[in-house]
Amino acid sequence: MAVFQYKMLNTEGLLERKTENLPLEALEEAVRYLERQGATVLTIRRLPYWLNPVVQAYMHGFSRIKRAELAEMFNSLAVLLGARVNVLTALNEVSQGIKNPRLLSIVNFIIVDISNGQTFSKAIARHGRTFSPIICQMARIGEETGTLDQMLRKVADYLRQVDHVVGETKRALIYPALVLLVISGAVIFWLWYVVPQIVELFHEFGVEVPDITRFLIFMSSLVQNWMGPAVVFALFSAALLMGLRRLYRPRYAMDWLILKMPVISGIIHASSVARITENLGVLTASGVTVLRSLEIIRDSIENEVIKKRFEHVEHEIILGNNLSGALKRASAVEAMVVRMIAAGEATSSLEQQAFYVARQYRQRLDYLVQNMSKVLEPALLIVMGLFFALIVAGLLFPLYEMIGDTGMI
Repeated sequence: MAVFQYKMLNTEGLLERKTENLPLEALEEAVRYLERQGATVLTIRRLPYWLNPVVQAYMHGFSRIKRAELAEMFNSLAVLLGARVNVLTALNEVSQGIKNPRLLSIVNFIIVDISNGQTFSKAIARHGRTFSPIICQMARIGEETGTLDQMLRKVADYLRQVDHVVGETKRALIYPALVLLVISGAVIFWLWYVVPQIVELFHEFGVEVPDITRFLIFMSSLVQNWMGPAVVFALFSAALLMGLRRLYRPRYAMDWLILKMPVISGIIHASSVARITENLGVLTASGVTVLRSLEIIRDSIENEVIKKRFEHVEHEIILGNNLSGALKRASAVEAMVVRMIAAGEATSSLEQQAFYVARQYRQRLDYLVQNMSKVLEPALLIVMGLFFALIVAGLLFPLYEMIGDTGMI
């Protein structure tokens, strides 16, 4: 996509000036695209690519397209198509109820493309950031078999399942991050603000402080002297890593490290297996070959270590091995998953077994999320209790002795 700035005469003969993000690259294509809508383009130019985020934010704000919104849209389309409404009319009808400006803009592009002779699957494939290859593949199969309404209903169900898995995964990972943020904030506040004031009071009265108080003073001085440079260094390092990741994508080592973390690795693994088997079930049930399904699944995997394993699985399939044997040789999934896939291959029920595994791992993910919440809550109380016990022992006891020595109590 590119951003174009143009002046045109609309269908009513009025002059319009617009800056718009179009699913095109060349100026000639943009002119034809606009004139097919009945407009007459007077001037047009393409803006630099670095302005794309600015224009997007200006046009649509910071809203993003949620899977739940896509699921609702596809379900509505499926209902209308099942009632024998044609695709173009169904899209126009559905667009009336879309509130997300980004999604509405994409649907309007799709409507124009279909009006100009494109199929529905090809029209949505032009918006690869919004519609994944799995969705496009299912739409194409639905068009070829005359069951587009059924396929779009399956797409809606698939998006809801993926949204559930991703949502639970994020909830599981965000919770410990918030816990660490709360603890860190409390510790920094006391060491930065409270401890220095009480220590200054001790110095004024010449109070002899115990070793535990000296430890708190040492930690406070570290925070006072190195907090600013540490924050700057952390921000610089984060920006550098993000830049390197965009340019060179050195993600394998980082993803390998994530898969070795004690609690997080279990959540990532359960989420990945649930999504992979869900995708496998959806694609094979739609008539997609196993090899093609693996190619689509591999492109949808974000963790580079897991993606590499599924590249090995593809290679094994090309050599003539069955799916269960390929998964086992590549160590891509657990032994239980391999056995379930093998049973599906033996009984010609691969999609049913894949859906069964996906349900099992969704339940495992739910259990991990709930268990993490139950474990972290008392852990947070224990950590905070130990910290405040250290504060009481290191500051309040000497302060109490100082007040007693001065005769104030």
